[in-house]
Amino acid sequence: MIVSAPNVPRQPIRALTSIRGLAAWWVVLYHVRELLPPTMPPMLHAALAHGYLAVDLFFMLSGFVISLNYSTQFARLDAGQVRRFLLLRLGRIYPLHLVMLIAFVANPIAIGLFSAAGRVGERYAADYFLLSLLLMQNWGSTDSLAWNIPAWSISTEWFAYLVFPFLAWLALRWARDAAGALRLTALLLLAFAAICAGIGGSLGDRIETFGLVRCVMEFAIGVFLQRLHAARPSVGRWEGYFALGAALGCFAAYAALPIQDWLTMPLGFALLIHALARGGHFLSAGLGWAPLERIGEISYSTYLCHYFLKDWMKFLFIHPGTRLEPVLLGYLVAVALTSIMLYRWIEVPGRQLSRRLVDPLRPLPVCCPPAAPDARLKPGSGL
Repeated sequence: MIVSAPNVPRQPIRALTSIRGLAAWWVVLYHVRELLPPTMPPMLHAALAHGYLAVDLFFMLSGFVISLNYSTQFARLDAGQVRRFLLLRLGRIYPLHLVMLIAFVANPIAIGLFSAAGRVGERYAADYFLLSLLLMQNWGSTDSLAWNIPAWSISTEWFAYLVFPFLAWLALRWARDAAGALRLTALLLLAFAAICAGIGGSLGDRIETFGLVRCVMEFAIGVFLQRLHAARPSVGRWEGYFALGAALGCFAAYAALPIQDWLTMPLGFALLIHALARGGHFLSAGLGWAPLERIGEISYSTYLCHYFLKDWMKFLFIHPGTRLEPVLLGYLVAVALTSIMLYRWIEVPGRQLSRRLVDPLRPLPVCCPPAAPDARLKPGSGL
C-alpha cells in the first residue's frame, strides 16, 4: 500500500494491510463455519461465529486509510478534486464488483436447469441486480440481501466515499489538534453506541436497514482517528502498547461478559488500528511479515469471490454422506487461488486504467489503498 502522507513509517502501514487480509479470511471462515470439524476448540468455533464483526473493522480501517491518503486534498472543497477522488475510488472497487456480479448470473441459470426445485427465488431478483450495478443495493431501499451477498458492504462503502470529501473537510477544521481529534473520535463512538442501543440487537442484525448507518458511522470514526494519528506524529512506544492492551481488553470483555458487541468491539477496533498505526510493538512487527501483507493486498478479491465459490461448492459437492473436510480444504484453496488471479487480472488492470484516465501524465503507483469489505448473513442463503 503506497501512501501520500509524509513521514509515515512503512511498518505500521504494512500491519494495517495485513490485518485487513486476516479479517477477510475471518469472514470466509464465518460463512463456512458449519463445515468446520466439530472437534475444533470451542473457543475457535465461538470466534468464527462472530466473523460478521470483521466488516466493522473493515469500515473503520477504510476510513483511516482513505483519510491518510486523501484528506489533505480537501482542505477546501474543490469540485475537480472531488471528481478525481471519486473516479479513483470507483476504479478501485467497481471492476471486480462488476465481474463478480456478472459471474453470479450463472447461479439462477444453474438453478433453472439443474435444481430439483427449479425455482430461482427472490435472491436473484432483477431489481436488486440493477441496484447492484449502480452500487445502491444497500442504501435502504431493499428488505433483503441478494446476488453477491457480501457486496452489500461495497454498496455502503461507495456511499461513504461520496461523503468523504465533506467528512475530510470537517475533520481538518474541527480536529486541528490531538485533543480535538480525540474528543470527536470519542463522541462518534458514543453516538454510534447510542444508535445501536436504540435500535437493539447486535451489529450484524438488520443489515438491509442498518448497514448504511453502520458503515458511515464507523468510516467517520476511522477518518477522525486518522486525524488523531496525524496530530501526534512522534510519540513514545508506550502509546502503541497502551492502545494494544486496551484493545485486547475490549475484546476479552466481549468474550467473557454477556454484553452486546456494539458496547466494546467498535472501541476495540479503533484502539487496534491506532496501535498498529503507531507500531513499535510485537503485533505490528509480526503483521509486517511480507506473506501476511500479500494476503492483505488481495483481500478485496478474497472478499468478493468467496461467496460465489461457496455457492458452487454447496451445489456441486455437498450431498448427504459427503465427507466435509476434503471439500472444505478444496474450497479454501480455491478461494486463495481465485483471489490471486482476480487481483492480477481484474483489480490491478482496472485500477491502472482508472488512474490513466484520471491522471494520464502521472506514473502509476505499485498499489492503492484498500477498499472495505461483509457481515452477518441469514441462515440458508445458498446457491
